[in-house]
Amino acid sequence: MASFKDLELIKSSKETEIVNCNILGVKVATNGYCGGDSGNGSRTYFRLEDLSSTDIDIRLINNKQGVEIMLGGDAELETFIQALRWAADNLEEMAKK
Repeated sequence: MASFKDLELIKSSKETEIVNCNILGVKVATNGYCGGDSGNGSRTYFRLEDLSSTDIDIRLINNKQGVEIMLGGDAELETFIQALRWAADNLEEMAKK
């Protein structure tokens, strides 16, 4: 089972700030494909962080089986879209290494 202590296994990460009327910090990391399920060691990390004026609410659901993210505002919609696109593009790039 993946654990945040596994971040030590990941040697490279990328992070950026998405700026609009708010600033949304995004960080991703992965050690790429490792040949199977979680027991084979592949780890992927994704973080969103309010760096300024982001109307964001996050909660754990189903006894920590998932997360919900709620954003308020047009700028938040735009920065969230950009953050998801940036994260996906960078994870794909890192997975190829």
